[in-house]
Amino acid sequence: MDIPDGLAMDSYPGPLEQVIANLVANSLTHGFVGIDQGRIELHAQALGEKQVLFRYLDNGVGITTDILNRIFEPFFTTRLGQGGSGLGLYIVYNLVTGVLGGTIEVASSPGCGASFTLTLPLTAPERTTPA
Repeated sequence: MDIPDGLAMDSYPGPLEQVIANLVANSLTHGFVGIDQGRIELHAQALGEKQVLFRYLDNGVGITTDILNRIFEPFFTTRLGQGGSGLGLYIVYNLVTGVLGGTIEVASSPGCGASFTLTLPLTAPERTTPA
């Protein structure tokens, strides 16, 4: 982990933890197949006074373009019938872009691991409850 001391957010820790847990689970389930020494890195840095950039990287098998284009779709999985629901990255996308008020991008190629870049506000948007 590479997160500077003093970097603070006024956000929702539960959803942020779920995002990180789902990314780790995805690396363990899909990214490290056949890899003996899997590595996960988490980097964070302030982007001015209002945003933070999180970068999650693994050294896994990477993701092909056809899968990369569908990675955030609900129920999309490459492990159909093997215990995966296809909801992990769909949930990640919705938490990041909804509750946490940010954006997420993914980059990868076969054999080169995966990188997820999250840009989040330091102060999360207020959640509204339906009337």
